[in-house]
Amino acid sequence: MQDGAPTIAIDEVYTLLGVRRDGVASIVDLVADNAPKAHLRAEALLREHASCEAVEVWRDGALVEKVVR
Repeated sequence: MQDGAPTIAIDEVYTLLGVRRDGVASIVDLVADNAPKAHLRAEALLREHASCEAVEVWRDGALVEKVVR
């Protein structure tokens, strides 16, 4: 830790893909934290982007979760 800030390991980065009905990922976001926070951000992305049918949460090239409307 430096200056009281926690160190985040690279394997704690989640990629969120906002996916439209046609399967195109029109939104990309990153969450450098943990799975519960990535889930909350996925829910927020669905509220913010009406064009997204779902948000896929990826980590290390694997699909962790798909949050749907």
